[in-house]
Amino acid sequence: MAGKEHAELTRQSETKNGRTAIIEAAESLFAEYGLHGASFRQISEAANQKNASAIQYHFGSRDQLVEAVFENRMRYVNPKRLAMLEEVQPTGGTGEARALVSTWVWPLAEELRPREEGNHYVQFMARATREKQLVIQLAPADLMTGWFLAADRLKQLMTHLPEQVIRTRLLAASDQCVNCLAAFEAEQAGASPDFELQVETLIDMITAGLMAPMSEASERAMKKKGGRRKQS
Repeated sequence: MAGKEHAELTRQSETKNGRTAIIEAAESLFAEYGLHGASFRQISEAANQKNASAIQYHFGSRDQLVEAVFENRMRYVNPKRLAMLEEVQPTGGTGEARALVSTWVWPLAEELRPREEGNHYVQFMARATREKQLVIQLAPADLMTGWFLAADRLKQLMTHLPEQVIRTRLLAASDQCVNCLAAFEAEQAGASPDFELQVETLIDMITAGLMAPMSEASERAMKKKGGRRKQS
């Protein structure tokens, strides 16, 4: 890269700053068009970056830009989760489970509060989940520690269930958390007087789904699965 071009990019990065402007533009456009649907040109234009090389200069690749979008928000979300986890008492049962689910939901729900650049992060997460299967595999691991710690504690409260059922419910609960909050975000629910009720209702639903006993239908399906294994 020529010295003049490098100096211009450095100057841009010191304005909004340019790097932050790109991250915020990418968050919005990735949420709308997908991780591969938004072009670098679109992102650069949305970020008011005149130089087409700005994204490569700041991030190097699309994957690194995606990771930067996660990091931009999760560096605030994860510490909130960890702080909430410290307050959850190990009482056992549904009360503790609901408190643990709250540590999943509320720090992310706070990202729906109205802000100047708009609210797109949870919709970005939902889009990333659809395209890459698991958002927890995309986000930097050191910024997901609160999520994993809560999941581990929830597993300890679900010992009345088979291991496979626990895994399935936790994955489904993860998707429910992200996708429901993404829908709330798209509706700009963060500015609604009903927002707290919506979030607490979501926590109720996730907790109930995780902790419920197996139905007779699920137990029959489990037995059929075991029978097929013995025949194979």
